[in-house]
Amino acid sequence: MQMPYGDIDGNVLTMRFSSADFSIASVITAIREHLDVMEELGVKFLGAATEVTSGPTPVFRPTNIEAKFEYCGQGECKPCLERTYQVIWKGVIDTFPTEAEWAQAKRDFAQFIASQADLLRARIESSRE
Repeated sequence: MQMPYGDIDGNVLTMRFSSADFSIASVITAIREHLDVMEELGVKFLGAATEVTSGPTPVFRPTNIEAKFEYCGQGECKPCLERTYQVIWKGVIDTFPTEAEWAQAKRDFAQFIASQADLLRARIESSRE
């Protein structure tokens, strides 16, 4: 099975999302949507996190969001982890906001980034004095 946004290493599935398309909140929501199915498959959610970049970047650069899952059941793990991959993507689709909600969220996020930039500029200027 092709998994363009994830891979299996032993009994661990790692899924990757881009912050250009998703937030950590939307990834967690998608996972939460199907925790019951994962439990039936013998798969445990290990956690999710965003990649932390080292140092400041001149422009907004999307970062990776990784989610990890571990097969703890009996028998062959690969089919269960592949099914988990499919189930999580189904959760992404099922919980993704409407176009209007998504546009508003992007506007709000852009305003948040602009506010952070203003705050950083103010701090830099005040430290020069």
